[in-house]
Amino acid sequence: MTRQRWLEWMLMAMTAGLLIILKQLHYGVTQYKIFLVILLAWSLILIIVLRALNKPGTNAIDQNKS
Repeated sequence: MTRQRWLEWMLMAMTAGLLIILKQLHYGVTQYKIFLVILLAWSLILIIVLRALNKPGTNAIDQNKS
């Protein structure tokens, strides 16, 4: 497994962990605005990281289909 693929799976696991932690803290019910800010910030981080991983010239998954 390539390092890029490993990082993508790690990000998915971290997302699941974040959602479990937020569920245990009941932030979605008690602190809804903080919950939304956390989710928006995490989504922005994911977008930036995944776009950086899939830049042209890197070992992107779509480029390896040939």
